Amino acid sequence: MRHAPSRAPFALVAALVLVALPFLAPPARAQAEDERFELSVFFARGVERMHAIGADTLGLSYGTSYTGGLDVDFRVLDLPLGKGRKPALRLSGGLATDERILGPALEGMLYEEFPMLEMTSGVALELPLEALLKGNSGVAFRIGWRGAYLLTRSGGQEFLTVSKLRADFVRTSGALAGSSLGFGKGRDETFGYDAASGRWDVRMSLVGSLMRVPAPPAPPPAPAAKPGAKPAPKPAAVERARLVWAFLDVDVDTDGSVGADGLRAKLGIGVSLDGFANGLRNSTKK
Repeated sequence: MRHAPSRAPFALVAALVLVALPFLAPPARAQAEDERFELSVFFARGVERMHAIGADTLGLSYGTSYTGGLDVDFRVLDLPLGKGRKPALRLSGGLATDERILGPALEGMLYEEFPMLEMTSGVALELPLEALLKGNSGVAFRIGWRGAYLLTRSGGQEFLTVSKLRADFVRTSGALAGSSLGFGKGRDETFGYDAASGRWDVRMSLVGSLMRVPAPPAPPPAPAAKPGAKPAPKPAAVERARLVWAFLDVDVDTDGSVGADGLRAKLGIGVSLDGFANGLRNSTKK
C-alpha cells in the first residue's frame, strides 16, 4: 500500500476520459452490429465472502451491499481482416459505488468494511471466433488489461489499485449477448498488503436481454418484379441493440497461497442510455 499519490494515476485518468467519450463521439445507431459505443447505468445487490483468518475472527467473513454505477464500452478500431464481424480494439471504463470488506493496508491494521468509489478502465483486443472457426458465430475471444482505482478508507491509505491482464470468451449476439467467462492475473490491493500481488481470478458474467431498442420504421415496399424476373433477395434481419438487461456476475479471486481469498457476486439490472435515446428517436420517425 502507499499514501495518496501527488498526481492522478493512469487508471483514474483513463476512466475519466472514457466516461467523456460518448459525449464527444457521433450518435450510435440502433443496429447492434453498427454500435461503436454503449453508455449504460446499472443497479445491483452484491454479496461477498472474504476467506481470511483475520476477517473470520472479526465476524467479517460475509458482507452485502447495494451498488450502482455508469459503464462505457467503446469500439475504437475495426481491423480489416476476414469476413463478417471484424476483429476490434475496445476501450472500457466506468464509475461505481460499493461497500466491501478490505484487507489491512499496513501491518497491524485490521480487516474492516468500507464504502468506496471505484473508477475502472480497460483495453482489449476482440477476436471473433467465427473468423477463425466455422460454426462459432456470436462468440469472441478478448485479451487485454483492466484496472481500477478505488477511493476507500480515510487516514492516509485511502487509495487502492487493481491491475490485471485478462482473457475472456464473450457472447456478442443473441439473447445472452454480453455474457462472458474468463480469467485474470495481476494485483488487487483490496485483499491487503500481504496478499495483493500475484493474484488469479475466474470471472463469469451471465447477461439476459429483457428489452431491445425499438426498430426503426420499415422502408416502403419494393416495386413488384416484372414477369419472369428474378425476385430481389430479402434483406437480412438485423439484431436490435439491447435496452434493458438482467445480469449475474460472479468473481472468485485467490493468491494461490495462504493469503486472503474472495468470492464476490452481483445480481442486478442494466439500462443502455444511448439505446434509450435511439429508441426515442426511432419512435418519433414516420
